[in-house]
Amino acid sequence: MSVATGGQFSGSSADEVAISASSSPEVSGDYTHQQFESKYGEFLSSSFDAVQYAQRIAGSGTQNSKAQESGDGITQLMGTLASRADSLESLLKHTILRSHEELLQQVISVRAVDSSLGQIEDQVREIKSYMHGLRTKVRVPYEQALMYTRQAANLQAATACVRGTSKFIQLVRRLRAQIPDSALEGEGRADFPLAALTLLDIEKLVGGSALSGVRLVDQALADVVSVRRTLTMTEAERLVASGMQRAHQSDVAAGLQILFNLGTLPGAIAATVRRYTVEWAAHVAGRLEPKAVHAQVREHNAQATAGDGSDMIGITAVLWSRLEALVDELVSRGMELRALERVLARKRDVLPRFDVSVSALDSNASAGVSFLDLVVVQLGDRPLAFWWGTAIAALAAELDSACTESSVIRQTLINGYTRLVQLFLPKLEYILAPRLGGVVSVGPAESADAGSVVLVQSACVAPQMPHVLYGDPGPVVLWDRLLAKFETEYVKRAAARIEDAVGRCFPPPPPPGLLDAQEAWASQKPRVGAADISSAVPPPVDLMSGASPSRKLVAGVVRSITTELEMAKSDTRLGAAVAHAAAAAVASFVAASDAKLAAIVAANPGTLRLVESPLLAKYCVGLINAAESLRSGLAALCESEYGGSDSVAIAATTRLRQLQNDSNRHSHRRSRSSISLPSSPRPGSVASFAADSSSPPPSMAAIVRDVLNACEQDLLALISRQSDLLLGAADSVITESIISSDHVANSSDEPMEAPFESSMQWLQTQVLEPLETDYCRRPVSAMVDRYLCLYARVVCLTFPLSEAAKLRLTAEVTQFEFACSQLVAASASKAGSIAPKLADVGRSYRALRLVRPLLFTDIAELLTVVQGNMTVQLWSDLPLFDLVDHILCRVATELGDDTCKSAMPYALLGWSKRQWIEELIANDLADNVKRSSTQKANVRQVLAQSLDQLLATSSPTDLTQLLQAAKHAVSSK
Repeated sequence: MSVATGGQFSGSSADEVAISASSSPEVSGDYTHQQFESKYGEFLSSSFDAVQYAQRIAGSGTQNSKAQESGDGITQLMGTLASRADSLESLLKHTILRSHEELLQQVISVRAVDSSLGQIEDQVREIKSYMHGLRTKVRVPYEQALMYTRQAANLQAATACVRGTSKFIQLVRRLRAQIPDSALEGEGRADFPLAALTLLDIEKLVGGSALSGVRLVDQALADVVSVRRTLTMTEAERLVASGMQRAHQSDVAAGLQILFNLGTLPGAIAATVRRYTVEWAAHVAGRLEPKAVHAQVREHNAQATAGDGSDMIGITAVLWSRLEALVDELVSRGMELRALERVLARKRDVLPRFDVSVSALDSNASAGVSFLDLVVVQLGDRPLAFWWGTAIAALAAELDSACTESSVIRQTLINGYTRLVQLFLPKLEYILAPRLGGVVSVGPAESADAGSVVLVQSACVAPQMPHVLYGDPGPVVLWDRLLAKFETEYVKRAAARIEDAVGRCFPPPPPPGLLDAQEAWASQKPRVGAADISSAVPPPVDLMSGASPSRKLVAGVVRSITTELEMAKSDTRLGAAVAHAAAAAVASFVAASDAKLAAIVAANPGTLRLVESPLLAKYCVGLINAAESLRSGLAALCESEYGGSDSVAIAATTRLRQLQNDSNRHSHRRSRSSISLPSSPRPGSVASFAADSSSPPPSMAAIVRDVLNACEQDLLALISRQSDLLLGAADSVITESIISSDHVANSSDEPMEAPFESSMQWLQTQVLEPLETDYCRRPVSAMVDRYLCLYARVVCLTFPLSEAAKLRLTAEVTQFEFACSQLVAASASKAGSIAPKLADVGRSYRALRLVRPLLFTDIAELLTVVQGNMTVQLWSDLPLFDLVDHILCRVATELGDDTCKSAMPYALLGWSKRQWIEELIANDLADNVKRSSTQKANVRQVLAQSLDQLLATSSPTDLTQLLQAAKHAVSSK
């Protein structure tokens, strides 16, 4: 270990140490000891004080003192041993003189003892010699090394103290140069960032060394350092505060750099944010208190009354003015903290000088430590997020207190919720939008398992503005703590207003005691132009829940929905909630209509009751028209305000109905079931928003458009169900009247009403003409197509086919064609489109047109038709089996025998005409209808048997040729 540290040992010190280690310890050791004591005796003293020595050096120089000499302990021990040996020798002499005789007797023993003493003396001498060598080789070097070590430690402490004092003096001089005395008086210029670094170095130097007792250091700390540190801190806080207020990033950055250089950045910023929180809570307290609001109203109105009284105000005006003032202050403070946070996020210390875990704060450790990371570690969250949560909590508590104490304030805020939203969101856009440096939490929000707010854009979100998302932390706090309860109440009231409009469409039925009201309801007449088919008794009173909704009432529903959506259009979240409330109201409208329709069907089993009662038909048509009016109103609203209806979904619905109608084209009984509309997730639900997390969130127009489209589809389904009910009732009655009609039962020549005429007229006048929807156009066309085929088949089976029957059939065919054309025309759209014609039906209409010439075709021409020698375009539309049935009836009529009548196809099977017609229809649909083997009959085989039986009879040549040609045509088909 080196002892010489300050250059105070002379050049001969090493030689003196070597001489003292090799020469006599009594000569060289004493000499060396004297030399060291004369030079460095002061450092060997146990009362040496390094601080006093440093003060003496700094003041008047050094002083040396010599230490006193001390005796050698080992030498004293040897002297004591020698004295004891002399005492022993004198004792022996005394004993010999006193006991001479005894000693002589014991001379032998004495000699032995003497010899032993000689040996002991030799050993003692050897021990002395060994102890002397040990003292020379061990003890003296050890004492010297201990002395040198103590001396070196004292020298190092003195050197460190002197150097620290010297560095402190230099730092103080530098600090005075960076912040001159004139700057303390506000006249000179100061370099505060460099001064902050100097202050940090002084703080580290004083804290890491024992300079607190040096009078020079203490005086400089009190007179120079503390004053300039206070001035630097004041300047940094001034720069930060002024920069935050003026949104001047340079000033904020300069103040933050000074605080960082001072080493007080995290604590100072945390204290600033907490001070903002406390000041905001104090600012909000009592601002919305009902007593203060009423006091302001009274004071203002008293002053207004003293004047002309034109500017008198109420509680609502004062409340909104105070809220606007609070929001303005909230925006001002939030923008200040936003400016601070933006600068903190951009400032970094490339060479970190503080004990901070860089890897835990920033993934890019090579870029240094961000100032924001330091503040987050101290504060626990971002400054703006920390302040935002507490600020909204304080404002929410004030609003809750005001609403609890005053119902007027509560009603005002609920009714003016849209204004309340607009009061916050547009002004707070730059505070709420993370893209613009708004509220973003870095605390527990990063833990997805904790169920906290997700920092990134959420799956279940809806944008209010281009930069504000409902899934961001700022809007989440705002809605959950402040606006949620008002939004819920507002949506409930909006839903109640829409439900009231729907409820006015379905008033409750008259009480049982009000007979006048019941009679007035039951005496309502059908629409002008509608003919009463029967004077049937009206439905029971318990089924009458008032008239069907009028167009005015339905327009009130649309107007209510439009008004509520217009009031909520400024907020996507509120607009979606109101849209869903409107959808619920439409669903209740559909449910009420379905319930009334179900009640009518349950009270009127079968379909004939609906056809016979004009009142029931009018009521059902009124329900359909009301649903159509509501659908068209919602479609117009969607088209004008939200970019149109969902044409893809509506086109898919139309195509679905078309396929269903085509599949039932040739069936005699239509199976009217509700059409399953294509469904999609409800707008605003988690399923619709989470379908594609990468896609941007939908806008309010898209959400409302989807909801209105869903409502429109529900109404279309309602219209289709109710229309199918009426069409199904008419279809079954018309089909029954066509099949069961007996064209030859009455031989009277007087004109008679056809059996199908009344039911078809009911369908035209009571259903198709009053309906205001174009849904029935395609189903009616399919129904008329089937009626034409069915009627032509019934006419071909007429037996006996006398001349009077032919004339009646000719007139009836004309009536039937006119009635069918009226049905097709009545099913046309009410929107002014071109009315369809009966000829547009196609082949079935052309087949009906062939019935009249077929009735009066003679046998020769009929044989030519069967043989195919006539023009194909003229007779190709007539089905072969119907033609063969007509030939069989014609031949049987010509022969006029009962055996010929039994040769008819249905007679051979023991069936009625209805059963045979149903079999022909099933044969036409053989590819689409699955029939059991017991019900299935081979139409071709039965026709062949019927033709063979007629051929077996004695018939004229022309009839025989006709039957053979028909048999050949049937077998070769």
